Amino acid sequence: MNNRFMTGVIAGSVLGVTAGIYALNKSTPRQRRRIMRRGMKMARNASRVVGAVTNMDMFR
Repeated sequence: MNNRFMTGVIAGSVLGVTAGIYALNKSTPRQRRRIMRRGMKMARNASRVVGAVTNMDMFR
């Protein structure tokens, strides 16, 4: 189960990065700045969630 989950996470992130790069190439500079800000906020939130999940597993 865990191995399939990690495979899905990696595949999803590769697809997401590919779509993001395509979107950046097709956008104006103003849109690029907005996308980059949103991406940074999403990355921060994702790292907080991952940190919270790993801390929960430590107590079990």
